[in-house]
Amino acid sequence: IIIVNKKGKIINRRTLLEKEDLKKELLFIFIRSLFLNLAAYLISVVFIGFTFSMAAGLLLGTSGMLFNLFLLNMSVNKIVKSGGIKSSSRMFGGYIARMFIIMALISGTMFFELSCTIGAVIPYFYPKLIYAGKTLFGKGGKT
Repeated sequence: IIIVNKKGKIINRRTLLEKEDLKKELLFIFIRSLFLNLAAYLISVVFIGFTFSMAAGLLLGTSGMLFNLFLLNMSVNKIVKSGGIKSSSRMFGGYIARMFIIMALISGTMFFELSCTIGAVIPYFYPKLIYAGKTLFGKGGKT
C-alpha cells in the first residue's frame, strides 16, 4: 500500500508504521527516563546536595541516550532494507558513529563538575532497566 504524506511525498505503509513505532518507543523510554532521572537526582541529593550540574548532566545524558537509540534504529532499518548486504561493516560503522557521539557528549560534560559527567553517563543504562521492568511488570501485552 502506498501513502502520500503531507508534503506530497509517496511513502510505503510499512515505512510509515515503522516511524510511528519508533516514535511510540522513544516516547515510552523518554517518559520512564524522566522518572528515573528524578530518582537518580533525589539519590544524588543525599550524597552531593542539590546541584544544577547533576540535573543538567542527567538531561544531557537522556538526550544523548534517546539520540543513540534513534541512530541505532536507523542503522538497523537501513541494513534490513538493503537485504543484509555488507551488514557487518554497516553495523560496525553505525556502532563507531554512536560511540563517537557518546564520547563527545561525555567529554563535553567533563569541562564542568564531576556530578555533571556522572549524571550524563547514568541515562545510558536506562534502556536495560526500562525493558527489564517492562518484562517483569508488563500486563500480558507485547514485550
